[in-house]
Amino acid sequence: MEFDRRRRGIAAANVQGGMRMVALQSAIGRHWTASAMAMVLGLAATPMASATDYTVLTSGQPSGAMSVVEAPGGREISFRFNDRGRGPEVRSVVTVDSDLLPVNLSIDGVDYYKLAVSEHFKQAGPAATWRAANDSGTVKAAGFYLPSETTPEHLSMLARALLRSPGHRIPLLPSGEARLEPLIERPIDIGGTPAVARLFALQGLGYEARPIWLDAHGELLMQGNAWFATVRHGMEAQAEGLIRAQAEALEKRDLARSSALMRRPSGPVMFRNVSLFDAVARVTRANMTVIVDGSRIVAVGQNGETAAPPGATVIDGTGKTLLPGLWDMHVHLATNSDGLLHLAAGVTSVRDLANTMEDTLLRKRRFETGELPGPRMVLAGFIDGPGPLSGPIKVLVSTPEEMRAAIRTYAARGYEQIKLYSSLDPALVPVAALEAHRLGLRLSGHVPAGMTMRQAVAAGFDEVHHLNFTALNFMSADINAKTNGITRITAIAEHAWEIDPGSPKVREFIAFLKAKGTVVDPTMSLYESDLLGRPGTPAPNLAADIDRLPPVVRRAAYGAGLARGEKEVVRNAASFRTMSGLLKALYDGGVPLVAGTDDTPGFTYHRELELYQKAGIPAADVLYIATLGAARVAGREAELGSVSPGKLADLILVDGNPTASVSDLRKTVLVMKDGVLFQPDTLLSEVGVGPAAK
Repeated sequence: MEFDRRRRGIAAANVQGGMRMVALQSAIGRHWTASAMAMVLGLAATPMASATDYTVLTSGQPSGAMSVVEAPGGREISFRFNDRGRGPEVRSVVTVDSDLLPVNLSIDGVDYYKLAVSEHFKQAGPAATWRAANDSGTVKAAGFYLPSETTPEHLSMLARALLRSPGHRIPLLPSGEARLEPLIERPIDIGGTPAVARLFALQGLGYEARPIWLDAHGELLMQGNAWFATVRHGMEAQAEGLIRAQAEALEKRDLARSSALMRRPSGPVMFRNVSLFDAVARVTRANMTVIVDGSRIVAVGQNGETAAPPGATVIDGTGKTLLPGLWDMHVHLATNSDGLLHLAAGVTSVRDLANTMEDTLLRKRRFETGELPGPRMVLAGFIDGPGPLSGPIKVLVSTPEEMRAAIRTYAARGYEQIKLYSSLDPALVPVAALEAHRLGLRLSGHVPAGMTMRQAVAAGFDEVHHLNFTALNFMSADINAKTNGITRITAIAEHAWEIDPGSPKVREFIAFLKAKGTVVDPTMSLYESDLLGRPGTPAPNLAADIDRLPPVVRRAAYGAGLARGEKEVVRNAASFRTMSGLLKALYDGGVPLVAGTDDTPGFTYHRELELYQKAGIPAADVLYIATLGAARVAGREAELGSVSPGKLADLILVDGNPTASVSDLRKTVLVMKDGVLFQPDTLLSEVGVGPAAK
């Protein structure tokens, strides 16, 4: 997904008379301030300016724009941004009714991958009809149609409708329900005039609340976060303060809810009569007992060899398998709800490969202390070179001195790895390798444009992220010169099928990687969705859980892959077969693999492991990759990765036998991290995910 790409992100009618006011007042709960109430009643008091402009910021730097123009009965919206050569450019026209609900909506342009967009919605009496790239249909219902290609202004329009709606709830079309919760207020400056920004949480749109800042008239001030935000033109300098304030408000909200999601045992815990996956030997041992006291495993043995300690909680594991906690080695943990999704999937440790430093360090501390439920975190610091296609974390260097300084900063803050990115000057890779290794840090990354994977490894890479760079190693210099943009994705669809994974040149390259000890982080599920995804069908990496997902997330998961027409469907399928063949060839050649997703936490991780088994890697070896193998790469094998006395108590209980089929990991019924117990269904319910089918 490369930085979580699947998760990106009116004229009002006059308030009716006294009866409408009474209804609104009765709907305002005690959490709604007087100023929020005044906003509700004054939505139509001051119409918006004829045009309002916004700046799109990526890590605080301008990367696009949005313009909102008043139109008869609604709004015209233009929205665009550039993300490493990707990014949408759309124009939307929306008209609304007296309740600010869309009655006509159109969106035309191109999406994030530059594929054509033409989305249309119409409410005609009781019938709502829509047509989009991922779905179409008609329902007899009224509500707010949230388009597939949503812009920040569409979210602002939804927030205004929610402000006007009794109970601040509105049915979403095609399905779901949106809710609005007031959070905080903050003084700001708008064009030299003191004003108040009001932060609301839009709920029901995904796994977590969506923060949005509105002015006194309900018009958009800012929507987004530290990575990606859209802010009213002229307020760019105030965006950082608003983002910091909203992060604190959301953190306070999450902390207040966290204790109900975990159970701290009052004494020892005994897992009795389990099948135990021995990650060292890569076998399952039947009829085993494991005892945990506090945060440590204290005993492992056959049933009957170890008595239950006094006061122990006994968990009967008959018919179930106990495993070490899993590792997702490629994440960008952007929200606290990501932590819940990871734990629910049995992922108790992650490696974060690029994020905003202060937010990440705080989240890591919250997870470590148990203030918030979430996995252990190993951090990699992101470094790229300047340019129009540079990555979204703006630690950009162009000289050896800047490179060394950036690495030292990360090392001083406790980071354990450096991740280089695609627009970096290749001449700086050896500089990075020397400095990172001098400080005891591993070096990994994308292969910088203009280099091949062989050259990057020879220059000092310890690990390469994404299997596409293995395939790109065998493509032309012209293609490799452009891999800091979308070419690194599209070239896989266009040319991977030409590679023979069993050819002498591929075998020789794999032997080179093994000799160097190079680790590969494949992120296979990304390529399955890109290469095999089709319009109107669920993304392959979410298909098994599609009916459980929140409605808005579920609908977004029906987006298309890269194919444009049947010829490309056939070609892309052949390219995916090659990618699977390369994965198996790396495994057969002894190259260490680590399992990572770079996508929706939890659900896509299970699919990642399934694809390894499907490629021909034995299930027990897949489980090794996901546990002890990852811990060894991360340098944590002394404490994690296997179920052994003295190690930290990160365990998962699975209702099945994942050494026969790794798909059984989807039936994880209990998770222990640091001796604390979590119920997956409870965690998933908190983020709007339904229970698994029985």
